Amino acid sequence: MKPFTLCITGSTDGIGLAAAKRFATAGHRVIVHGRDPFRISNAVSEIVRSTGTEPLGAIEADFTDLDAVHAMGRELCKRWYSIDLLVNNAAVYMPVRTLVPEGYETTFCVNYLAHVLLTNVVRPVLLTNGGSVLNVSSVDHHSAVFDPSNMQGERSWSGYDAYAQSKLFNIMFTLDSASGDNPLRSNSLDPGVIATKLLHAGWSLGGDDVSQGGEEVYGTVMEIARGGCNGEYFENLRPARHSSVAGDPWARKELAELTGMMLKRFGF
Repeated sequence: MKPFTLCITGSTDGIGLAAAKRFATAGHRVIVHGRDPFRISNAVSEIVRSTGTEPLGAIEADFTDLDAVHAMGRELCKRWYSIDLLVNNAAVYMPVRTLVPEGYETTFCVNYLAHVLLTNVVRPVLLTNGGSVLNVSSVDHHSAVFDPSNMQGERSWSGYDAYAQSKLFNIMFTLDSASGDNPLRSNSLDPGVIATKLLHAGWSLGGDDVSQGGEEVYGTVMEIARGGCNGEYFENLRPARHSSVAGDPWARKELAELTGMMLKRFGF
């Protein structure tokens, strides 16, 4: 299997950094992403220290700023045109409802909308390279509903509901991307209960070490490559059943249309 050229969003800490280390150790060409230059520099140094391998590159973008995400996608295509794997991992858990400058609810924007935009920008290059996307979701998506009138907590909101719904949307986007006239090989996964800052922000749980989360991401990518999987949701390195809401084609169509209107100014 030839080495991947991959970008992992949110790879300055937690599961993203652990996955970056795992891929680097295995000889893959990793592009680190973060929103803070100091943390990006620290992550790159940590990868070099622990693996002996220099990342292929690093890129900065704040996912609360869609213009920055769009610019990131264009830079990925220009600087690393051999990219053949995008791991959409960056996520937040917000205890209080806040809005990004453009007016979107923060969880919705960072966990879902920014990744849709980034994927669409990089999509032509991934298709040319025979590449794929892995969207990091969560088993919590099973508890989420799709309510177009409350997608961003307009009527009622909780941190958990916002998080679970964003992870549902990740899977719905995965299934749409994997199908249609010009599909992009796309899969999603639940990385498990991992002791990240996100877990501690939303749950009173211990969780497994972040290295386990990195191993889940790496192992799932290897399973996808071996099996040519497309449109699958993985748990414990195996395809699992996603929620019936995620599988509803009418709900996915409505979500895609609403998302398209939000990203219309970018040409999507």
